Amino acid sequence: MAVKIIESCVNCFACLPVCPSNAIYEAKPHFLVDAKKCTECEGAFADFQCASICPIEGAILNSFGEAINPAGSLTGIPPEKMAEAMAELQAH
Repeated sequence: MAVKIIESCVNCFACLPVCPSNAIYEAKPHFLVDAKKCTECEGAFADFQCASICPIEGAILNSFGEAINPAGSLTGIPPEKMAEAMAELQAH
């Protein structure tokens, strides 16, 4: 089991110091996770520490390939409401 950081990662370094298993490492073009080290924070934390601090929604996937911090998780605004608001802003 291991999380995966995908290409939407912007290498902001937020996740690096919070990983309890030191599984995250700097790479190009984005950070990566050493699958052999990643414990998905099991036994250490109730939540994935990397996803809890990641400022890029959808950049971290669980072992099933699902976003741990999906769209709307940071803002609390459902994606469809955000799309409506952005469309309204662009119309003015």
